Amino acid sequence: MTGKGDAAGVRGASEVSGGKPTLFDAVLEPHRSLSRSGFFVVILCIGIVTLGFGIFFIAMGAWPVFGFLGLDLFLLWLAIKLNARALKIVERIRVTADEVVVTRHGPRGGESWSFNPYWLTVGVNEQETGKGALRLSSHGFSLSLGAFLQPAERRELADSLRKALSDMRRLN
Repeated sequence: MTGKGDAAGVRGASEVSGGKPTLFDAVLEPHRSLSRSGFFVVILCIGIVTLGFGIFFIAMGAWPVFGFLGLDLFLLWLAIKLNARALKIVERIRVTADEVVVTRHGPRGGESWSFNPYWLTVGVNEQETGKGALRLSSHGFSLSLGAFLQPAERRELADSLRKALSDMRRLN
């Protein structure tokens, strides 16, 4: 992940937003460990093994087992597809001199939030298990994002965002 904010796990984005220079722009996306072709290979290999076991059980006279093996393969396919759908989330943080805009697009649609950069505080909430999120807070409202990032990536993103906000405040 690279970008104007140089945070790991962040993809680059545009330089200008609405005619105003963008001071920080980060696009966050979860890591997808299984590509489309990888998915096909996994299902094909497991399907071949399942077919082999199914033929064995049919030859032994236990033909109902074949249906359950097919059900297992279908449920594995469904679980992988649902997981891939859940990973189709994109979060974007864009800082200009006037506002910080956070957008989130996922399988259920998109949302957008706008913050005053002078009142925005950036924090990182982490648990011992490694789970956590980047937290943006302003005027009693708090927004969590980047929960899919690794702890080091979250800290690096928070540091980059704090630096961009500090530079923006210093220049204005």
